[in-house]
Amino acid sequence: MAQQPALRRAVERLKTAQLRLAMLALVVMMMTIVIDVTLRYLFGRPVHGSYDVVEATLVIFVFHGLAACFLSRQNIVIDLIDGVVSERVAHWLIRTSDVVTVGLLALIAWAMTVPALQAWDYGDKKLELGLPIWILWAIAIVGLVGALFCAVAALFDPTTRRHGGERL
Repeated sequence: MAQQPALRRAVERLKTAQLRLAMLALVVMMMTIVIDVTLRYLFGRPVHGSYDVVEATLVIFVFHGLAACFLSRQNIVIDLIDGVVSERVAHWLIRTSDVVTVGLLALIAWAMTVPALQAWDYGDKKLELGLPIWILWAIAIVGLVGALFCAVAALFDPTTRRHGGERL
């Protein structure tokens, strides 16, 4: 097995860290919902702030889970064309998709900065827990930037017609 370059190992560690954070957020989100529903129906006492916790963990789950998806090119693929075109055309389509993905992720990250800065300036907070909203924006932007790094790394990976099924 050839040794991976340091940059590729760093991107793999970033993907793994973001994926683990996303998994932890999913577990916290699920447990919060289960506990909230159970306490609400059994004792009439829901968990205070459960809505805010679920919303915050959903932001973590979505934006930090993207890195693994883009690094392994396991986003949604409609491969109607792949089977009928040459290897060269399929390679070109995959590379075009990678470039468009990187461009759109960069655009989305850039577009998210204005509302994040407005949330910082205005001091908006969540209703139940008082969590500053800018923190959610920061978490989303950090996750998206990590996904952007992983999408750039995927841009330099070899292309293959086989989609999905690879282990994260």
